[in-house]
Amino acid sequence: MQMTQGWGSWLIDLEVRWQRNRQITAIRQTLRLSFPFVLLGSLAQFVDESWLQTNGYYYQTLHVAKWLFQLRALREYLRLISAGTLGLMAMFMAFGVSFYLVAPSTERTADRLLAGITAVISLKFFNVSRGSVLSLQPVKWVSTNLGLTGILMGLLVGLLVGNTYRWGLARQQRAADSLGAMFGITSSWVLGAALLGLLWISTQTVSPNAAFVGLLRAPLQLPQVLLGLLGVSALTSVYQWLGVLGPLTISGQSMITTQNLAAVLDHRGWQVPHPLTLHTIVNVYAQFGGSGMLLGLLFAIFLTRGACRQQRVAWLSLIPTLGNVGAPLMVGVPVVLSPLLGIPLLLAPLATISVSWLCVRLAWVPAVAYPLATGTPGPLLAYLGTGGSWSALLLALVDLAISTAIYYPFVKWHRLAQLKEGGAHDEA
Repeated sequence: MQMTQGWGSWLIDLEVRWQRNRQITAIRQTLRLSFPFVLLGSLAQFVDESWLQTNGYYYQTLHVAKWLFQLRALREYLRLISAGTLGLMAMFMAFGVSFYLVAPSTERTADRLLAGITAVISLKFFNVSRGSVLSLQPVKWVSTNLGLTGILMGLLVGLLVGNTYRWGLARQQRAADSLGAMFGITSSWVLGAALLGLLWISTQTVSPNAAFVGLLRAPLQLPQVLLGLLGVSALTSVYQWLGVLGPLTISGQSMITTQNLAAVLDHRGWQVPHPLTLHTIVNVYAQFGGSGMLLGLLFAIFLTRGACRQQRVAWLSLIPTLGNVGAPLMVGVPVVLSPLLGIPLLLAPLATISVSWLCVRLAWVPAVAYPLATGTPGPLLAYLGTGGSWSALLLALVDLAISTAIYYPFVKWHRLAQLKEGGAHDEA
């Protein structure tokens, strides 16, 4: 017990020191500011994919097509909301981080806004249609890499621009021509970013963010052993913690899933050729609420008493988290770049993967073979994917309990860190 309390005290102090860092403070303020938009976009995405699409869980179970009209119009409406919120998160992050970094250095709102706008413009220079620029046609801006997977890139651009403006504002206090100083910083950033953007699209066929996400996918090959599954889960958790919140797809999984389904349909019994895969273990037993077993985090927050911002964020994020959309929790708590919550984000899925792999390996639980509808609640994935196996459902509930138990002490320590840092009183 004393060792646990000692580790808890050390982690709380680490979290407090981390939160008080100027750069991290700006990032956390931006993440919290973005929460309403991420929540709204996630709800729109969840309803669209789970209720209005033919492969959605609620579309199939509630027979939505029989009683809800104008499905196409509703889908168009919800997709527009999702694109206008989640689809522009990288730009939001770039603006917010740059704005909040500059805010303590000046009382002039114009200077703060100028820093944020410059960050957005700099980010956009790397997200243009390559063909339109090189063929001297009207420039077309693209937004495919400005969504949840681009959050980290937006944070980095915001940090670079914001710190440059802070340096310029410090020099401006000693200069007579403040307008000239700010114009010099802004023009230097815009001209430099445009030049770098031109050099990039002249030599590369994808945006920097697409290239970065491609590098992230490189280690995520087809794992067929326990260490491979654990490695994929660990890398995914690290990416999520850094702010790469979009899905990182791995090629080859659809073929393996098809082979498992064909084996079950063509033969008697439940013999699948690939019982230990990313789909049958990680996707089914280690991603309740999204990558990192965020449903366990949600329940841990509910079990931790006391009215605070965490509780409000958890209740607001309940519906998308049950549909395995974890972005609201990642941004609202926030879990992104939190050392204290990053530990269970990594450990919880590793524990559930190990337990689930052992149970499937020893044939205590059948491997998932049936395709799963989008938005299926996490604990029901294994039950439905095995055709109604109660042992699979029991294993899923055990995994959920394990993840909640892992998150619980870290949630308590995180709350103590918030109180010690003083932010909880400001947010109430």
